[in-house]
Amino acid sequence: MSIEIGVIASALSNVLQPWNLAFLVLGVVGGLVIGIVPGLGPTMAVALLIPVTYVMPPEAGLSILIAVFVGGMSGGFVTAVLIRIPGTPASMATVLDGFPMAQSGRAGAAIGNAIVANFAGTVISAVCLVTFAPLLAAFALEFSFAEYTAVCLFAMTAVAAITGSSASRGFVTAIIGMLVACVGLTPVDGLPRFDFGIAALEGGFDLLPALIGLFAVSQMMKESDRQAGATPQPVSAMASILPSIRDVAANAFNYLRSGLIGTWVGVMPALGGGPAALIAYAQARNASKTPERFGHGAVEGVIASETANNATIGGALIIALTLGIPGDPTTAVLLGGLMVHGLQPGPQLFLNNPEVLYGIYFSLFFSSVVMMLVLFLSVRVLVKVIYVPRYWLQPVLIAMCVVGVFSLNNRIFDIGVMFAFGLLGYVLERLRYPLPPMVLGIVLGPLLEANFRKMLAADGLLPLVTSPIALTFLVLSVASLIWAARLRTKSMPSVDAD
Repeated sequence: MSIEIGVIASALSNVLQPWNLAFLVLGVVGGLVIGIVPGLGPTMAVALLIPVTYVMPPEAGLSILIAVFVGGMSGGFVTAVLIRIPGTPASMATVLDGFPMAQSGRAGAAIGNAIVANFAGTVISAVCLVTFAPLLAAFALEFSFAEYTAVCLFAMTAVAAITGSSASRGFVTAIIGMLVACVGLTPVDGLPRFDFGIAALEGGFDLLPALIGLFAVSQMMKESDRQAGATPQPVSAMASILPSIRDVAANAFNYLRSGLIGTWVGVMPALGGGPAALIAYAQARNASKTPERFGHGAVEGVIASETANNATIGGALIIALTLGIPGDPTTAVLLGGLMVHGLQPGPQLFLNNPEVLYGIYFSLFFSSVVMMLVLFLSVRVLVKVIYVPRYWLQPVLIAMCVVGVFSLNNRIFDIGVMFAFGLLGYVLERLRYPLPPMVLGIVLGPLLEANFRKMLAADGLLPLVTSPIALTFLVLSVASLIWAARLRTKSMPSVDAD
């Protein structure tokens, strides 16, 4: 117990170091700016900052990434309320009542309540993270080769099935990711493969250039293709943004319910903030005594949406840190940040690097406080970022990507890899193929291969059905595929016979 208290005190001391706090504040502000700009979002923000954190200690680097995650997830509501364009997909439900509130002269009230809701959602999910992540990690310590193989299969099938317009598209990108991970040396016997005689490919593709290319470069290509540099319409005027005590008190249960919904959805692979916000919004409407007000400026709708989408942060981190399964694209990139720092997500992280975990916990709590304070003090200034022309912003972001990737190994080859993956990501998304399964294939491919081969060498395929844990995850894998197929069948339009 005394050792744990010492670790907690050390982690808190690290987070409270002046430089770390300064970087945390900068991370939140940077995340808010990128979250406010429609089309960017937290995934791109985290991918951009991973190279910056590479030269930092893991605790400090991950603290900044968590801060950017919180800021990026929180900033999307600003444009959703003011100009009816959600800055991130997670804020799409906020448009339903936030914009009508702004049109009726209550933009300040909508923004103030959204800020408090973002804070409440992050804190609720952080409490769940601190409470349940160690329990799940202790359970995962029972895993051997068969259990890890089954968990990897479950992660691949769940994400591939849920993400995208069809399960088949998700599987295609997951397989592409696994093929990318096959380049280089095999994880068990160290034999070279798929390097085509190119010396730079002997070590495989570095994770960082691939992540930045897939999520940052491809996103900027998409924004350029959409002619996103058009000047937005003027925003609505804002009165006081401080929410009334009455609104906060009357929505106490709304905060709790939406926060728990968001945390639960965050744990489910590949759902993320958008579905969480819509589910919480629907529940708030069903529980309201005046459901007819929803869609016409009900503050309860704004609170439910923004509480739930921020609560997915803690939920996604629960499953990402304990099992190495990303709950959404941003945590997929965040897992890459962990691995860049030489940390392997999973139960061993809780045993070998507890100071890093407690640093993540404290960073999440402090980031939520900083996010709320920064928004209340400077939202009127931050909102002006939507007027920055994209043809100014994008070259700066591209330069940051190039410098960050080159600084990893001082290789021009990595820059080429980044742009190649950027083009690949752009083409896949144009064809409506989802990217998160591909990241999962890159990250989990070597782990799946290594454990599967070791299991075959030791006991064959039998442990997959004799181990209760492995069998459970295999059943869950099949169930996720059946669920995805059922949802797709329901969504298909029926054709009446003549």
